[in-house]
Amino acid sequence: MHKYMRHALCGAAWIGLLWLMAPAAWASDGVPRAAAATAPDDVAQLYRRHCAACHGDRGDGRSRAQFGLNPPPRDFTSPEAWYELSHERMLTSIKYGRPGTAMVAWEKQLSDAEIEALAGYIRQAFMRDPGDDSLHRGKQLYKRQCSACHGDRGNGASWAKNSLNPSPRDFTAPESRAELTRERMLTSVTHGRPGTAMMPFKGRLSEAEITAVVDYIRAEFMSGEPSAAGAPSAHALPPPVTSEAPPEPADMTLAFPHGLTGDYKRGRAFYMENCYTCHGRRGDGRGPRASFIKPPPRNFLGERSRQTLNRPALYRAIFNGINGTVMPAWSRVLDEQQIADVAEFVFQEFIQGGSGAGAATQQAPASGGEGKKKAL
Repeated sequence: MHKYMRHALCGAAWIGLLWLMAPAAWASDGVPRAAAATAPDDVAQLYRRHCAACHGDRGDGRSRAQFGLNPPPRDFTSPEAWYELSHERMLTSIKYGRPGTAMVAWEKQLSDAEIEALAGYIRQAFMRDPGDDSLHRGKQLYKRQCSACHGDRGNGASWAKNSLNPSPRDFTAPESRAELTRERMLTSVTHGRPGTAMMPFKGRLSEAEITAVVDYIRAEFMSGEPSAAGAPSAHALPPPVTSEAPPEPADMTLAFPHGLTGDYKRGRAFYMENCYTCHGRRGDGRGPRASFIKPPPRNFLGERSRQTLNRPALYRAIFNGINGTVMPAWSRVLDEQQIADVAEFVFQEFIQGGSGAGAATQQAPASGGEGKKKAL
């Protein structure tokens, strides 16, 4: 008990120190002391002044703050950081902070040029390409592409177990180890499995990436004891809600949070590669996976969607997922800017536009109406 109290007090002290440090970056005339400090030595000084207290002098998160912060500070030297932290995500995190963590927003203390330089310095000084570390790569690919259906522990103990028919494969089960050869798994990931929600990934992953994710699944889930059925998963969700209150029209002029501006073209590229499998290329909820999903995917062309899904609502749904549906929390995979891009495409293309295409597909999917809860 005393140990946990010490850690909690330590965490509170470090958070207080962070807030004390932030105003120290300002001079008495209100001008940032480090303005235009983008030379290499100046950027290193910026890191030591604002970041090292939590992330450590070597960027590995090994600071005194690591014992008092939950979650702990990011280790920039890890393979996970290399795979997860795009340059754009780092810029957004430094500028606006990370909700649910001790990472505060620095937009009032640092200029855009300083934030850009700081992100570049961290990437150059601490982040290293793991190279041919295929298991680490496979782990990241599994989290991004597979865990939403197969669960974080590979046992299918997620929302999909009750929403997809047939249920996703439990990789930890004895029959999986008996039936699934490496060659069969490579074929299934590449070409999909007819009659199931397992789609082909040959258009999204390279041959090397497919090999990496299959080898990770076999090493992580198929070589040990089976996990208990129904084990907790980050994707576990409550039972589906079957009805909703009548919709109140939303303000369609509202902007995205954090000052974000979505990019339609980038959002369209991601949607057509990832989201169409459930929501359909025309946004009508009739994608190739839709017939396997309960409740059915959202029909963006329906009246309820066009009355309620403004930019903030779409952003929240994509970021957090939708409880009781197969819609996962994409914040596990995408940064804030990428989420805004996808939401902008959906908003422009389906919620406000697409009237011509919508006339032919306005009806709800056969398995449910707009009054039922939708998977976003």
